[in-house]
Amino acid sequence: MARNNLLVLFNPSAGMGRAMREKERLQSLLGGAKILHEFVITENEGRLKDLARRAAGAGRTVVGAGGDSTFHLIVNEIMASGRMAPFGLLGLGSSNDITLEFGLEPLERAVEALRAGRTTTIDLGRIMRAGCPARFFLGQANIGLGAAVNDFVARLALRRPRLARRQMLAGILGILEAYRKRRIPIPLEVRSGRRMVSGSFAAAVFSNTRYWATGKMIAPRARPDDGLLDACLIRKCSFPRLVRINALASQGRHERVREVRLLQGRKFIVSSAAPLTVQADGEIIPGGPAVAEGDAVTFKVAPSALRLIVP
Repeated sequence: MARNNLLVLFNPSAGMGRAMREKERLQSLLGGAKILHEFVITENEGRLKDLARRAAGAGRTVVGAGGDSTFHLIVNEIMASGRMAPFGLLGLGSSNDITLEFGLEPLERAVEALRAGRTTTIDLGRIMRAGCPARFFLGQANIGLGAAVNDFVARLALRRPRLARRQMLAGILGILEAYRKRRIPIPLEVRSGRRMVSGSFAAAVFSNTRYWATGKMIAPRARPDDGLLDACLIRKCSFPRLVRINALASQGRHERVREVRLLQGRKFIVSSAAPLTVQADGEIIPGGPAVAEGDAVTFKVAPSALRLIVP
């Protein structure tokens, strides 16, 4: 590999700032593996995106050092560059569900994968909505609970950052607020081919990979190279019932619960009588809410769209 052909984009805010505590260890691991690279600390999201797109456009290997949100931003810039630039993952986030899926945990294993340089081609998910550019995701896109909790934790981090870093507790508080403020359930109609599922849902998760919400196997049959997306639809239920579903999902055993429906398909079209906020890989998708009257959100697989560095 040519000198500095590999660009490591380090997001210091990943993991709510915890990534900075791993910076020296990461650099030591990269140095110990004798990986020729350029290491850039990205000051903000705009800088991260600009560097990623320019590097991908030049055919460089782009490596994200951060969390699932960091990977999401970089993937979209790689896709926008029009080049199949290789992409590497160094998990420094709060959840690291994407690195878990691809066998890139712990960090030492991810660094070794960079040293070896083996790549495989994987699918991406694609989000389309009227009037907005397409958005790609590596792991999951979701409506309902995930978006509500994401919004709560982001607000909590501004007021009480230490509490926000206690991920499990912050998540529970976010779920409780979603129930209390009636942000869930949401009326949804989900179509995939000839199938249609409708009703009130606490969450609708559209997956390219298995893991979500810190290691929950929300889509146990999902594979990132099968040309399909997997959907997990959780119908309206009580908070204690949702806790039970969450516990079963930790082992991928939630499929038989009456409120849960698992589906596979190349495309899912979602509409609602209520505004919809979409979250993907930890990022709220920009573009404002989608409203059922004349609008819908489509989740579609993009087959063999990305070259990923894997063990």
